[in-house]
Amino acid sequence: MVSPSPDPSPAPSISTPPRFQGRVAIITGAARAMGRSHAVALAREGCDLVLCDILEDLPDGTPYPKATAADLDETVRRVEAHGRRCIALKADVGDPSQAASLVDRATRDLGRLDYLVGNAALTVEGPIAETRPETFGLVLRTNLQGTFNVLSPSLRVMAGQKRGRVVLIGSGAGRHAEANAAPYVASKWGLIGLAKTAALEVAKSGVTVNVILPGPVDTPMMDNPIRYRQAAPDKPEPTRDDYLQAKKDATPMGIAWVTPEDVTAAVLFLLSDEARFISGETLSIDAGDSANWT
Repeated sequence: MVSPSPDPSPAPSISTPPRFQGRVAIITGAARAMGRSHAVALAREGCDLVLCDILEDLPDGTPYPKATAADLDETVRRVEAHGRRCIALKADVGDPSQAASLVDRATRDLGRLDYLVGNAALTVEGPIAETRPETFGLVLRTNLQGTFNVLSPSLRVMAGQKRGRVVLIGSGAGRHAEANAAPYVASKWGLIGLAKTAALEVAKSGVTVNVILPGPVDTPMMDNPIRYRQAAPDKPEPTRDDYLQAKKDATPMGIAWVTPEDVTAAVLFLLSDEARFISGETLSIDAGDSANWT
């Protein structure tokens, strides 16, 4: 009788190299929330980074606190924990020279520029009839003009090297209206047109340009006492749990919001080689809400 062979030793694990080893990315609005999530995930995948955030007081009507220098420092700490190089700047992308400096730092100090993740944005709420022209212009200056300011020099570099990926963070509000958010909505609709035009212009240069349209996301823009009171006005001091209960059916999939990491997963895909033939596209991360859109 033949004795059974001993159990084979476990197969050796196959380690896969980081997807973005040696690449360099710019991420705007990187101090916290989605920007931080994108930065840490890219660092984990081997990417060196140029990060920025405005870190300034926000205008009246903005229903959330500003990001701080400590927030940006924490993002840097998490990036460097993965052994990656990181340049972090206090910068206002609405200023063309400050936006261009991000591209200069990437190419000069880190040697290249492969990816741009345009994440910086703000919102100011109020009815159109009560919104001052200065307020409307300020939101568009950051969300739309600011994106253009960093996109334009980035495309020059990427087209010249015949390779690059751009992912702009839009919003579900770029496909539908939201009362009392006209500047934000207008900027996010405009962002889609900007990205699609850019995608056409660089289509033969090995560069792709896409937009992600998140629905509500668990970030300070949504997770704050003002939002709690809006969602649960019958409670004197509503909490985050009250907000989540009131908004549990906010999406067709029955959740109040997605997470920054859900959006980051889409960013990583669109930056990857697997998405090399996806350009000029919008990708919704909204727990089914886009099924309601025409």
